[in-house]
Amino acid sequence: MYRQSTTLILLASALLAPAVTPVPALAQAATPAIASQPAWGISEVQWRTLGAPELRRLAGLPDAAPKVLAAAQNGDPHAMALISGAYATGSGVPENPSEAFRWAQRSASAGLPFGLYILGLDYFYGTGVAVDKRHYVDLLRQSADAGSILGASEYAKALFRGELVAKDLPGALRYARIGAQGGISESKMLYGTLLYDRSLPGRDPVEAAKWVRAAAGGGYDFAKNAAAALDAQDGFAASATKLFVSSFGNSLVGAHTVIAAPDDPCVTQLVVDLNGTGGSFLINWQETVVASAGNSFLNLSGAILNGTDRAGGDIRQTLGLSLHRDQENVAEEQDRMAVLASWARRLSNICHAI
Repeated sequence: MYRQSTTLILLASALLAPAVTPVPALAQAATPAIASQPAWGISEVQWRTLGAPELRRLAGLPDAAPKVLAAAQNGDPHAMALISGAYATGSGVPENPSEAFRWAQRSASAGLPFGLYILGLDYFYGTGVAVDKRHYVDLLRQSADAGSILGASEYAKALFRGELVAKDLPGALRYARIGAQGGISESKMLYGTLLYDRSLPGRDPVEAAKWVRAAAGGGYDFAKNAAAALDAQDGFAASATKLFVSSFGNSLVGAHTVIAAPDDPCVTQLVVDLNGTGGSFLINWQETVVASAGNSFLNLSGAILNGTDRAGGDIRQTLGLSLHRDQENVAEEQDRMAVLASWARRLSNICHAI
């Protein structure tokens, strides 16, 4: 394999517990033990997707703390989860890590997906209990399997990163899909990223691009950059067909381009035809620049894989795209080459900055 997906490498720096944004859709997940009824004025989708601070705010904490505590004491698992967070942060009650942990345990024991999730956070941060990040990951899985979309999103990242649990990209793909379909922007980005990965079954660059753009539309900053790269690739692709191809120093001449398409946000697959024989190049825009450009040619310099000979690792340092001889003096074709060079520069600049 030439290289792992660009976005896979960059997503590895994501935080373990980012903020999330609620959306109407729900993912397909296991039926939770707690009946799917709104509680404390909070919808079921919000219980499954929002983090503790936002849920406490929606429930009226800190002002509602006495009412929430009374409900928890009367056996309400949602109230148990809320008051656990209140004790952890001093929101309407005195800060008390031991009480926070005790109420999280009770909520989790009742089978509440969010209760399992916040109990995991107690083990992650050491709230009222010794830090145990492996137990945190296990509780993430339990919360996800019980129906927590937020838990599925965080568990997907843990499987992807492979720091707290064995790296499992197929598993990360499976749980990221739940988070993505549940509306969590970071999961949309991770799911799209994994759909680009050549090592995974079901690779689908077209579907991947849809999820990356959805993540960008949801406000996820890194996805905005990746979506901008995909937009630039679309512009490059529209101008790249039926061009003469040469790879200086590697004796490839006489081919012409058939199609250009994103292989991931910063890699373009350039499909070529050489006297009836198909082949392809993969242009890594993070390592490629426009070496030179004119009215009838564009020379790229950087890491360009000969896709027809991947096993041999044939990396070409220069790839030339030019107009055919009968097009060199055609104004419209010269304009097309100028547009191609502009998109190539934009792609290179975006991807070098990511």
